[in-house]
Amino acid sequence: MLKKILIIFCIPTLFFFTSCKKNDKGKTKQNLTINILSEPPSLDPLKARDLIAVNLAKIFFDGLMRVDSDGNISPGIAKSYKISDDGKIYTFSLRDSFWSNGDKLTAYDFEYTWKKVLSPNFITSNATSLFKIKNAKRAKEGKILSDEIGIKSLSDTILEIELENPCPYFLRLLTQPAFFAVNKNVDQKNDAWALDKNSFVSNGAFKLSEWKKNDIIEAEKNNFYWDKNEVKLEKISMLILTNEVELNMFELGELDIAGSPFSTITVDSLEKVKKDKNFHIKPYFGTSFLRVNTQKIKDLNFRKDLNFSFDREKITEHILQGGQLSSSRLIPVEKNINVPIIKKDYSQREITLTYVNNDRTHILAQALQRDLKNNLNLDLKLLAVERKIYYEKLSKLDYELAISSWIADFDDPIDFLNVFKYKDSSTNNTGWENEEYINLLEKSEEILDLKKRDKILKEAEDILLTEAPIVPIYHLTQNFLKKENLEDVFIYPSGFIDFKYAYFE
Repeated sequence: MLKKILIIFCIPTLFFFTSCKKNDKGKTKQNLTINILSEPPSLDPLKARDLIAVNLAKIFFDGLMRVDSDGNISPGIAKSYKISDDGKIYTFSLRDSFWSNGDKLTAYDFEYTWKKVLSPNFITSNATSLFKIKNAKRAKEGKILSDEIGIKSLSDTILEIELENPCPYFLRLLTQPAFFAVNKNVDQKNDAWALDKNSFVSNGAFKLSEWKKNDIIEAEKNNFYWDKNEVKLEKISMLILTNEVELNMFELGELDIAGSPFSTITVDSLEKVKKDKNFHIKPYFGTSFLRVNTQKIKDLNFRKDLNFSFDREKITEHILQGGQLSSSRLIPVEKNINVPIIKKDYSQREITLTYVNNDRTHILAQALQRDLKNNLNLDLKLLAVERKIYYEKLSKLDYELAISSWIADFDDPIDFLNVFKYKDSSTNNTGWENEEYINLLEKSEEILDLKKRDKILKEAEDILLTEAPIVPIYHLTQNFLKKENLEDVFIYPSGFIDFKYAYFE
């Protein structure tokens, strides 16, 4: 694929041919081409964690519930549901639907899949999402048998879920890959089914038709999909390109979307790209922040001073330039929040800032380095590493400061605050834990009154920011280019992009 791309760039006559071909009647076949930047190790939805893998899972799979074009929760595989008076028992009636290989999809597929995720020997970072279900956590810890988990198939079409406590956002959770089902019969026969196009089976709007490692993933319309009449695209080609090549491909008409949520538009390109009529800025339910290793930086006053040591507005307006909102809060708000800059002398200290080696984080790191020197007289060393090494360092607390971000899996403040609930969780990576913070989060789970719940979560966020295991910088935005004639592509603040209703005019 890359060789073909280079030929297109280098030989004008060939580009002319491919452009003509793109504008002929073949385009009416509704073929979409995008860049996904990097290849997931698996297409198994149960192991999807980063945004690319989550979006791929949602291309190939439908859960019990899904997000509609207005961002609301609507029935997916479930055609209806009932909630008990105490808010703990959900009973789902499944619609008549099938897997891409023609197998009937049943409630037993969901029961099998979720209990597999909750078995002690199944490795996934997504299992905690299911801990709202009764006895799920204890089962994952090996303390009880799977039969005691609050998941029960009453028939092929009726699934009953019992929760530990009422959960006001449980239906929204069900739209996430952690709650998708896999084909029970296929999975029992071949646990590597998600690694090969010939064995891959899904239940979403599209099915896998091609997978050339580190080259291309292709999806085609799934004619066994329960809502196939609403799907207009015939094929989605997902290339694996660098950001620079992606932008060139879009300008040459060889890509239909560039940028968020699969990749990023480089800061150097933004000034030019923002003048393009195809450029869009959308909100992101995400925040960029400094992660602080509290085991190495134990001085609370110093951690607090970091919050007042850099110019957030300058970073968002003049450096990043992507419409980001400067902020000192973790949970996204809809306005800029700036804080006064202080002057302190930390000339006796030297700290290293670790970050993923890409253009955006490097520019941000340099800005922080300058501000901390000017305002705190602090020498900040920069350590740019590859993504894999970065996450290894975080997990081992082998860092002092780190540029980090969090994009919520679903539209609720709890998905930000739970990141730092326990110091030993795979998402925390700060060494910080606070009993009052934990209690407030637990208390919020039992409150169905949204105003009271929001107040409790605000109190928890205040504790987190006061203790300063993190220092918020800005709220993220999605910057992307989309062809004018591509309609009904829905991009949500969570970074989920929905192609179910997409089509070319």
